[in-house]
Amino acid sequence: MYNNSANTKFIGKSIHFLPSCHSTNEVASALIRSEKAVNGLTVITNDQTAGKGQHGNTWYSSANLNLTFSVIFFPKALLVADSFLLNIISSLAVADTLESFLDNDKNVCVKWPNDVYIEHKKASGILIETTIRGNSIHSIVIGIGLNVNQEIFQIPTATSLFIENEKNQDLQAVFDILLEQLEYYYELLSSQSKSVLFELYKKRLFGLNEENSFKDQEEVFKGFIRDVEENGCLIIEKESGIRKAYHFKEVQFEIKN
Repeated sequence: MYNNSANTKFIGKSIHFLPSCHSTNEVASALIRSEKAVNGLTVITNDQTAGKGQHGNTWYSSANLNLTFSVIFFPKALLVADSFLLNIISSLAVADTLESFLDNDKNVCVKWPNDVYIEHKKASGILIETTIRGNSIHSIVIGIGLNVNQEIFQIPTATSLFIENEKNQDLQAVFDILLEQLEYYYELLSSQSKSVLFELYKKRLFGLNEENSFKDQEEVFKGFIRDVEENGCLIIEKESGIRKAYHFKEVQFEIKN
């Protein structure tokens, strides 16, 4: 059971706790459809049995060891064209939270578009779902899975605060800080600080100006991430010097272990 002890104005002041559920995003979306949701309502569970990740993937999380929750927003004025900013605010909030709990100086970065890594291993996944009215976003559900106290994972490229610090963390304490960070960045978004948010995001961006191996529909190639456009496209410069913009799912790149 979680309480609303975070030092926030509205995020997490209403908490919908479930001991177990398939997906907090699905529960949050159902609350929106039934008109039972308020701005900042947070749906959280100790055991998410069918968590949803990006592009139809599944987010696996052991019960009672991690944070799996979704936050609902009803923005006053957010255009569909600016929807990539939601990836920015959520990933920055998670990255700052992880950094504040790490006992070392390991690098916390964001792998485009919104996976959060400690060094070269994934510590958090984020799924954002919206409803649209005209040119504006009516509602937002930001689902966050954060590995906190889990020690063993099905994939070798995953990590947690426990693995990095070699000790357990209090889930409520991590939850509180994460909600506070999310509200901070959401308020930056509301104040139209788009350029500030993009610069902060790029500072955290994994692989920026570093050579990596990539794969698109045409070939496997080496290149450099050079930028992220306002629409969320990733700009990669190939060895040939050609720069190309990629939308989600149009390019993959390898994480070196």
